[in-house]
Amino acid sequence: MKRLLTGLALCGLAGLPGPAAWANPAGGEVAASVDAFHAVLLDAMQTQGFAQRAALLEPAVTAFFDLEAVARISLGASWRSLAEERRSAFVDLMRRLITATYADRFDSYSGQSFVRAETVTASTGPVVKTLLNRSNDEPVNLDYYFRGGKAFNVVADGVSDLSLRRADYAGIIRAAGHDGLVADIEASIAELWH
Repeated sequence: MKRLLTGLALCGLAGLPGPAAWANPAGGEVAASVDAFHAVLLDAMQTQGFAQRAALLEPAVTAFFDLEAVARISLGASWRSLAEERRSAFVDLMRRLITATYADRFDSYSGQSFVRAETVTASTGPVVKTLLNRSNDEPVNLDYYFRGGKAFNVVADGVSDLSLRRADYAGIIRAAGHDGLVADIEASIAELWH
């Protein structure tokens, strides 16, 4: 359970909506995109091999998440000091980290299911509230925060993906600078790939 929450807090592809659906933040369409993302996660749980799961998940992660917003919010004030090339590289790093984290955490299937509870409105946009039901443990509340039709934050049982990441990254940047943070994330990705 702790591994799942940590992974989420760090934070059937043919069924994914097309580009027009991802761009429209209407509640029904973001809810449908969550359902499609969950379908890919269920496929990943039933896929053997980390590389195979990562290959399945990467396009879904890219389509589902606003990776630029994730990168920008994760870095906080230090984002503004980065040149465009370094920003782009960090967005790509976030894509690789999120993909590897999901591929690692959603690695086996034992009857799990996702249930979409409701879509509510927050100051940033729609929030799709869901449950991950597990046969041998308590369900996990997963809330997806959307802006502009893409998810930028996942809150697992009240733990915000972006809040944890931003706090962790700020400490690493203070101690080792941006290059140190990149090296730390690269090491985390390499470890997930075992």
